[in-house]
Amino acid sequence: MATVSAPDITKKLFGGIFDVDGSGHYPGLELINLVVCCAEGTLPTTEKIHVHRAAHDFARQLITEQLDEKRKDAVLLNEHTALAVAHLLRCLELEVPNVVKAKGWERTHFFPYTRSLVHWDARKGRQAGVDVQIERRYLRGAGAYAFAVLRRDVDRQRLEETRAGFEALYPRDRSSPLELLASTLRAKGKCDPDHDPSLDQVEAASQVRNDVWEELFRDGTRNILSHLGLPAVQRVRAMMNWTSIWLVLAEAARALAIQSESAMAIVVDCAGTHSQLRRAAQRCLKDLVGVIAQVSREEGSRQGQLSEQQLGKIRAFFGNTAAAGGLLNAWKGRRHFTLRLTAIESLVLAAVPAGTELEYERFLTQWLFERCRIVAGREGAARAGMLMAFDGTIFEENERRLAEQMRASGLLKVFSDATRMVSPGGRN
Repeated sequence: MATVSAPDITKKLFGGIFDVDGSGHYPGLELINLVVCCAEGTLPTTEKIHVHRAAHDFARQLITEQLDEKRKDAVLLNEHTALAVAHLLRCLELEVPNVVKAKGWERTHFFPYTRSLVHWDARKGRQAGVDVQIERRYLRGAGAYAFAVLRRDVDRQRLEETRAGFEALYPRDRSSPLELLASTLRAKGKCDPDHDPSLDQVEAASQVRNDVWEELFRDGTRNILSHLGLPAVQRVRAMMNWTSIWLVLAEAARALAIQSESAMAIVVDCAGTHSQLRRAAQRCLKDLVGVIAQVSREEGSRQGQLSEQQLGKIRAFFGNTAAAGGLLNAWKGRRHFTLRLTAIESLVLAAVPAGTELEYERFLTQWLFERCRIVAGREGAARAGMLMAFDGTIFEENERRLAEQMRASGLLKVFSDATRMVSPGGRN
């Protein structure tokens, strides 16, 4: 019997490669790589795409103290300059909190604040005379699937608005000090020649379904990118986290749809005061991971033989990516569903287009519950049939505590008549 890998299973079940090595923040990083570096333009409708890949190996080796002294001396003025630049670049590192041992330069990535900080995976060359080799290691395909979903949008107006949003987020003529520094260091590393971009075959293998979950991602992405009045850094972070959140929601919902006809309902504990709600949020996480494992095991049996190691990679992708997006209380240990500030901000920007506001009750019910299938308030709990087992006041307290967090973060306006409006950046 032929052995099958995790990517074989997840492409069939969920549409893309959901592998632990490409979990966490890596899907968002991969998506932005493809948006910024696609040779055919921003979200093209061509059948195939090519990518201008850049390793940024000079800067990545500099901050991990693995840069050859001759290369360093040829670019940087002196040791003081090297130290100052390295300290600056460390502030731009992508968070990877679940790594136990020290990171090498190959696992060190920069958060894509500007166009020239965007870079591809790379590793030490394995052939004689090749110092650096550009290849996929952590950008495994989940972000490529998200990219395929966006660029194959059948709603032409929404596609154009999303393109315009990305182009405003990463303008080609930006010349900030950070962009100039990043551009200089990027040019000192390995890149694909301008005339010879790399054909991306992983994105082409993504299976776009145009279902309600892909529509959710497209709507949320357009809304996030519409907030031109917010700092670019805030929009980039929201886009990265929204990608992680959406992948988790879509994976869980599709797995559950295969196994049963019951709709997904993710219980989040935002209050931290009721043990019953905490246990429900823990059980919900455990049950969804179990469903994903079960449908993956069954699909593995149909395709051949799926090892426990490969199954573990699929399970771990879900937990790591949920934690990165702010849907879990922690990366490790006793975990449960919640809404950390990173998730709250991303969900608000994804729900509310620029220049508009949304009543808090509608945000809880129409956006979080109806579209994202997240149960945070009493109305959502009632519709999910949970009030037979829970006292409704528990969810009332949960939504009150969530509102307090949102108001303290400037995401909720409270007026004198007790009207509450969700408004990105709207402190009152």
